[in-house]
Amino acid sequence: MKCLSKVFAVKFFILIQIFIFCVAPAIASGQETIDEIIDEELKWLKEETETQFVTVATKTKISVEDAPSIVSVITGKEIQNMGARNLIDVMRIVPGFDMTSKKKNYNSMYVRGTSVNGGVNKSIKVIIDGHALHPVGYDEFERLPVAGIKKIEIIRGPGSALYGSGAFLCVINIVTYKGGEKDSRISVEGGTFETMKPYAELSYGKDDFTAYFYADYYKTDGYEGKIESDAAANSPVIPNFGPLQVASESREMTNDNSFHTFRTHLDYKNFYVSGFLQKDDSKCPVGVQEVLTDEDDIDNLYSYAETGFKLPITDKGNLLMKMYFDYSYYYTLYEMLPEETAEKHIGFLPDEGLHFGAEGKYSILGGEITGDYEVYPGIHFIGGTSYENVRHHDIKNYANFNNTGLPIEVDGKTYSQYPPYERFTEGVTEIDETVESGYDKAKSDIFALYTQGTADIKSLFFPDAGFKTLSLTAGLRYDNYRNEGEKSGGSNFSSVNSRFGLAYAPTERLWFKILYGEAFRAPALKEAYFWGNAQFVQNKDIQPEQIATTEGLVGYRFTKNISASLTGFHIIAEDLIGFSMTEKGFGYNNTGKTKSVGAEFELKIGFDKNKYGFLNFTWQDVKDITNKEIAGAGMNQEDFSVGGAPEFYGNIGVNYDLTENIIANVSMNYLGQRERSEEKVWDGEKLVLKDTRDSLDAYWLFNTSLTFKNLLAKGLDFQISGFNLLDEDYRAPAPIGTLHDDIPSPRRSFTGRISYMF
Repeated sequence: MKCLSKVFAVKFFILIQIFIFCVAPAIASGQETIDEIIDEELKWLKEETETQFVTVATKTKISVEDAPSIVSVITGKEIQNMGARNLIDVMRIVPGFDMTSKKKNYNSMYVRGTSVNGGVNKSIKVIIDGHALHPVGYDEFERLPVAGIKKIEIIRGPGSALYGSGAFLCVINIVTYKGGEKDSRISVEGGTFETMKPYAELSYGKDDFTAYFYADYYKTDGYEGKIESDAAANSPVIPNFGPLQVASESREMTNDNSFHTFRTHLDYKNFYVSGFLQKDDSKCPVGVQEVLTDEDDIDNLYSYAETGFKLPITDKGNLLMKMYFDYSYYYTLYEMLPEETAEKHIGFLPDEGLHFGAEGKYSILGGEITGDYEVYPGIHFIGGTSYENVRHHDIKNYANFNNTGLPIEVDGKTYSQYPPYERFTEGVTEIDETVESGYDKAKSDIFALYTQGTADIKSLFFPDAGFKTLSLTAGLRYDNYRNEGEKSGGSNFSSVNSRFGLAYAPTERLWFKILYGEAFRAPALKEAYFWGNAQFVQNKDIQPEQIATTEGLVGYRFTKNISASLTGFHIIAEDLIGFSMTEKGFGYNNTGKTKSVGAEFELKIGFDKNKYGFLNFTWQDVKDITNKEIAGAGMNQEDFSVGGAPEFYGNIGVNYDLTENIIANVSMNYLGQRERSEEKVWDGEKLVLKDTRDSLDAYWLFNTSLTFKNLLAKGLDFQISGFNLLDEDYRAPAPIGTLHDDIPSPRRSFTGRISYMF
């Protein structure tokens, strides 16, 4: 029956396309006037011109070709035409980006073969209209609204010289429409997995005042993929004791998710106020310990408010002063083992699994002053300073059994350490007053100072030379962190990061870039001040992750509408943070060093706002070069492939307006075979591979979208989109010993959207 329903869905989707291609034009009412068509074309030309310039690389306006970074730009029109549901769909088409399915309550991804840290301080920097996001337990890629986005600027590479911690693998700068720049709109989306999302945008602009408001509500049952074998089923058997974990009976993922969002931006002359709030309630699809469970409760709230003032400095520069406050709240109650397992094998009450969790708050109060100035024709500087006070506070830990690793007393009764698992008489109980566990309350004071200069070498020294452009950019940033734990005392560290870029264009058609950049990711307070339990140790002196990247680019414009570029990169990342065992115990430590080399090719074709195409592909080779000792072997690891990310992947897409009112978009995303890690272990006689699982198969994701504009009435648009139409059974890699058959990703799905603009 399920197979028949899928066949029906595909046939229905095809019929809808035939209807739109053949019938819809006949019922479309009214034609735009000549003035409206001209206004629309002028608006598109203005937006198209703006896409040739970015601010993410220098914090000032500069052309993509001259920017001292490898930059990709995706316009709001492209996002709309592709029917993107979220930023996952958008970032999937960017060279060097590999989006994977979520294992817990957030999605993961690889950038140039390196896995993005999914903790509090991520190894990517996401910025909305100049505000850097600092979420805790919040998935920007699934939950940030794509409506209202004017363009997205992406630095593929380090950006800490300007943006500090987190600009480690990339910087994603989201530029939104301001009030009055677009129509107001109300929309409703619905689709597969019982998904529903109504949202509204209000846009207003008059004279010196503009206002933009956005609100949405999203709810979905999510993809319920089948898990053939979870961590409990694959756990090792200990002699005279049994499996490390008792096998669970549930075998389906739980991807239930709901959230609501509010975003606003107000401008008056040179003064602005912006705000964002999102609250979500989600499940843990696989289970926090890779054991299939269905009663996880994950509540997150993330919000920020920012105000700033831009002061012109004559006609040669500007001074921007801003203050902001970020606030995050998280509450998690994870199910370690499901209720049927807890009752059958451990003796818990019916309908009650093993639960543990935590509650806490993060807040950031910060300010920044940035100035840019043209000190001499052809020489431009930008510099600034910032301060942030970060606090992790109001922390509580919960459980319905003793998960501390120590004998504890709760409500006058003593409970031994597990195993065996002993249920607390009162069920889920706050245990902070009983034993020191979880996270230490901590704060951090962060001070930064940065500067970057760009010199137009041609205009300064070779004004009459035959080449088009030659510019040099150099930047330097200093960050100082002073951390303090309530129980464990203080620690501090500093990080200095530089950036250099040379851009040269001998002709209008040909251009080159040679780039070098450094970046760091500071350990989060949750990493530096993690207590865990008796089995774990704290490491408040953990050092930041470091990365150094060298890049080279050659670009060529074949015609006015067709251009291509080839980028090569060499990356060394060290002091990578992870959970590991040391002589002090198990906890967060600086454990690894990797090297990544590769190349990215990108071809773009564009004739007008609705006739364009693209092709890109990435080749990469990522190796662990830590050369750590192999336990029991008396030798060190050789350099080995880290696995997980594909060696080759790419995208191809076409957008075409079939009629004045119908726009078709087709894209294909190819992911090559994912090899397993080549790390070796000693089995007592010889070196063997630690992970012996088969590689993950390559796959194609075929996506398409049809948009019908001004359906039956002016301003009324309808769009239907299909994702993974080939119904590929593709998987995201899971660590060894957890999910033997990896993480199932969503199969064929459909989304419909109807919007009214006014």
